[in-house]
Amino acid sequence: MTLFYSEGIWGAWYALLWAAIVPFAIMLLWTLLRVSKATSAEESTWLNGAVLGAFFTLIVTSLLSAMLFARSTEHRAWWTYLAWLAVHFVGWTFVGSGVFFASLLALAASPRIAMRRVAAVLAVAGVSLIHFASLYATWRFRIR
Repeated sequence: MTLFYSEGIWGAWYALLWAAIVPFAIMLLWTLLRVSKATSAEESTWLNGAVLGAFFTLIVTSLLSAMLFARSTEHRAWWTYLAWLAVHFVGWTFVGSGVFFASLLALAASPRIAMRRVAAVLAVAGVSLIHFASLYATWRFRIR
């Protein structure tokens, strides 16, 4: 269970990791429960800002987690950090851009309610993948 939480300074890090996914979960609930034919033209400005802020928080925390993971490898050299930095940026190129554009589609005012809901589910799936990778990298650094 130490993969999902910790205490002390690591507890603050884990709180930041968990806080970064909360706006995406709220976005999913908002598109499933609030968006209907009658409210499809409404936008949630505070949710747009919260998701954008959480997106950039995920970028920074996943970068730091990738560096922690590189630090946790046994035979590390300067190229180990460079390799994990490349993995981070390639991952964010594909998964991150998918999360970003799916979030935009889910939060945009549109009568295509089913498409907005599918986009929200896909955005949360991408964020979950990034989040669990960051949790694993942090956990591996802590146990080594």
